[in-house]
Amino acid sequence: MNNSKSGYRTLKKNTIRLLTLIVITQIFLSSIFLLTNGYGDPIEIKVGFGAAPVIDGIIDGTTGEWDQAKKENINLYPNINVPENGLAIDLWVIQEGLNLYILVQFDLQDHGSSEYDNEFIGILIADEGSSSNFTDAKIVQYLNISENTFKYLDYHINDTEYEEDITSNGAGAANLEENQITYEFSMPVKDTEDQVQDVYLNYIRNYDFKIVFGKTALYPDGIMISNIVSIYLEFKPGGPDISLGEIIKTTSIIVIFSTIGALYIFYIYRITQLKKEIRRIRR
Repeated sequence: MNNSKSGYRTLKKNTIRLLTLIVITQIFLSSIFLLTNGYGDPIEIKVGFGAAPVIDGIIDGTTGEWDQAKKENINLYPNINVPENGLAIDLWVIQEGLNLYILVQFDLQDHGSSEYDNEFIGILIADEGSSSNFTDAKIVQYLNISENTFKYLDYHINDTEYEEDITSNGAGAANLEENQITYEFSMPVKDTEDQVQDVYLNYIRNYDFKIVFGKTALYPDGIMISNIVSIYLEFKPGGPDISLGEIIKTTSIIVIFSTIGALYIFYIYRITQLKKEIRRIRR
């Protein structure tokens, strides 16, 4: 009889510990998801495939270019960690074949002034798996915005030094109409000629892209505002569209909760059996 009561108390303690473990695990996993999708983290964009737009700074509505793009409205800030005094921009992203295309469009009342004659938009790219190591920069730099003259620049970022690539990859263009300006970029995916100076973009991967804006041709000192987006590059149509990281995370969650659930069921079963044994002894 005493052994049965002792066994019941021990099993009861173990059950309480198990329930505590379940609660702690749930809180831990919930915290991970909150941190992943939390305030201040990069905006996540999962793009698909579509027809290739012409990189000329002009959106041709008759051909429907950019119609299949993933479209987001974001803000560029002087300090990303303090989201205040932002500039609203339209950000469009699309894949086609071996290229990724990005469009940035926004309005500024002062675009007609000489203050913005040398403005630029840059797309900084971080190495795979890095959220802060931006080593590649694609920039459309205006030489004279009044005359709509610009140039496309491809830089390798070494610490804070912007070193122009020997071989320029990708393309860029811009166009100003009244107060609205449009910047367009294309960059290779799995077809980068210079993998030393450029970030090698690959399918089924997430890459962080930092959108930067400035008014003078100085990098990085001329950067005034920015924001970061995380872009997931899908595989070509018909291929897999789940990254290895997503598979590992999903599998881990299933294994953890399945194990805890099985242990919980086992302890409930043992408690039930022990109660039956106690009732049988009391008789």
